[in-house]
Order: sequence, then structure tokens, then C-alpha cells
Amino acid sequence: MNHTEPTNTVFYIAVYDIAQPKRLAKTLKVFRKYMNWVQNSAFEGFLTAKQYQKLKEELENIIKKDKDSIIFYHAEEQKHIGKKTLGIQKNEITQFF
Repeated sequence: MNHTEPTNTVFYIAVYDIAQPKRLAKTLKVFRKYMNWVQNSAFEGFLTAKQYQKLKEELENIIKKDKDSIIFYHAEEQKHIGKKTLGIQKNEITQFF
């Protein structure tokens, strides 16, 4: 990606495994409000601390902690994360903010 990162944000990569289709659909809907879909079960994007907290709260109201899993990877600067894709790129990166 060649765009500059917004100020006061952190770059996140989120991956998830949701056990039940209804919760999966709700989880996907919440993620799409905050981050960019890049592949099945994976999102990325810049979030402020407030956005990240709100995203986590919304997700915690959906998932079952004993059956579902969401992992957030983060970096203060996206340039410190290398990204290589093998095969097709699932989705063109778009910003929903």
C-alpha cells in the first residue's frame, strides 16, 4: 500500500474464526464498519484508540468466548509490516470511513 497512515492511529490486522453462521454474519457486519476486508476471515486498517475500543466492545457483544476467536495484530506504523500475496488478491482495499 502506498497511502500514508492517518495521524493518531494504529494499523491493525484482524483474523477471526466464528463457529456459528449467524454470529459470523454479525461479526462480518461489525468489522466492515471499521476496517477493510482483505480475505475470508481477515480485515486490516487504521484505527484510533477510540475506534478500536468501540470495535472490541461491539464484537464482545456478539461472540461466544468459549467457541469463537478473534486475533488482532497491530503496529504503530504500517511500514514495519511486510505484506506479500500468493495467488489472487481477494478484495481491492477501500476505506469505509
